[in-house]
Amino acid sequence: MLAGDHTPLFGLSALQAGQARPIRVFALTTAGLETISAQEMAQIPGVTILKSAYRCITAARVGALAPLLALRTVDDIFVQAAIWTGIERQRSALERLRALSARLDLFPALGQCAAVRSIPRVPHFSLSISFVGKRNYTTDEMKAILAERIASRHCWTYTPDDRLADVNVRVFLDHEQGMVGLRLAKQPLHERSYRQAQIVGALKPSVAAAMARLAAVDAGTRVLDPCCGSGTLLIESALQRAQVCGGDSDLAAVQAARLNCQAAGIAAAIQQWRAERLPLASASVDRVISNLPWGRQTRVDGPLATSYRQILAEARRVLAPGGRVALLTSAPQEVETCGLACLARLEISLFGQRPTILVLGDSR
Repeated sequence: MLAGDHTPLFGLSALQAGQARPIRVFALTTAGLETISAQEMAQIPGVTILKSAYRCITAARVGALAPLLALRTVDDIFVQAAIWTGIERQRSALERLRALSARLDLFPALGQCAAVRSIPRVPHFSLSISFVGKRNYTTDEMKAILAERIASRHCWTYTPDDRLADVNVRVFLDHEQGMVGLRLAKQPLHERSYRQAQIVGALKPSVAAAMARLAAVDAGTRVLDPCCGSGTLLIESALQRAQVCGGDSDLAAVQAARLNCQAAGIAAAIQQWRAERLPLASASVDRVISNLPWGRQTRVDGPLATSYRQILAEARRVLAPGGRVALLTSAPQEVETCGLACLARLEISLFGQRPTILVLGDSR
């Protein structure tokens, strides 16, 4: 194994297998979903997971990178260009960043991206920077340094608007280490093209995909979302070849879900209904997956606990023996399991809040 390689967490190391030198990549995901995303990445042939840390999964890929664009649970995927160390929280770190960016070589990573999609020889580039914890400098100060150094060294043109960029340079700082890479796709993976209609409280697609995986959705599974909103959970489940149906009490949400399903090429029965009184036969679905109303972005009539109790009772009624329920809520203490066993409980970070994914199973 080459010096500096990490011990693989998933799969056989490509180097141990005697194959060609792998390409280093890293994926960013929602905090709390790192294990789910790493497992999805490891299922792609030729991928070896090297490290899973807060929001960031580092991997090696032997062969073409295009299959990585099919990942559903990650927010984005990047070709690794460098690993920077010694980036402290003090303002003196800006000089360290200036020196590191002056030596940064993005051309190898650009070549890997160009093998997947068309990129101009002299691209426009944008910058995305994030860091864990507080620092005595801002992302804007970092961008000013990196934009000037990258433009000078590579003769690329900087644009602050990512939508106008041909490539995105990503810097992710965790403690004193920085991961630097080029986004493999032109747009972030979590920005799904099917999202034609938006409503308040719409679920992040990568989180929806993770919930479908946690609920063990696969081909032929009958999936219900009784509070479907704009349809993200239905679409992500259908893309796993599930049979989906759903509804919402809000007519605007129903219309948005129908439009988004149409954009995704998904056949889904979507109705306006009350989740507490579903017009469905008992034991008629295999999975119930839903982003429950939290009473913040979406209105809830009456006490949250009462609404949850009624929704879960109906979910339990329509759930077939051996089925599963996956729920997202910021008030997990208000969820009564109605006799279902708790199979998993994951706290995630989403839009400045810390909601919980509950996975419940039926042992009938």
